Amino acid sequence: MSTYKLSPLEELRLEKKRYNEQRTIVSQRLSYQLQYLNDNWGTMLTKGVTSSIRTKLSETVDNLSSGSTAVTPFVTKRVNPWLNNTAMNIIMSNLPLIGSLTWRVTKPALLAFAAKKATSMLFRRKKKKG
Repeated sequence: MSTYKLSPLEELRLEKKRYNEQRTIVSQRLSYQLQYLNDNWGTMLTKGVTSSIRTKLSETVDNLSSGSTAVTPFVTKRVNPWLNNTAMNIIMSNLPLIGSLTWRVTKPALLAFAAKKATSMLFRRKKKKG
């Protein structure tokens, strides 16, 4: 029996056919994976965040129970007293300026509100008695 030898053109066609079949299979697999992600992205995100928080919390509890000082959980940042005093000094020294600015902003609003109330009281429509 003699073996049939493919020509270079036939080899290229066969290789092209094989690559097209592989591309179709990979395309379908990717399509299924994207559909799965589209259908379950919320659940996957929730599980990921929950497991991350659970892991971090269990590490914190383990460190607290073992008495290790390597991790100090839930430490709040202390306020710098110099910064706090400086901010209060700046505000207190500029209080007249802040007050005049506030009055210039609120005065037109208060006058408009008072004028609206006055006109509504003066020109009130009388209700029909039925």
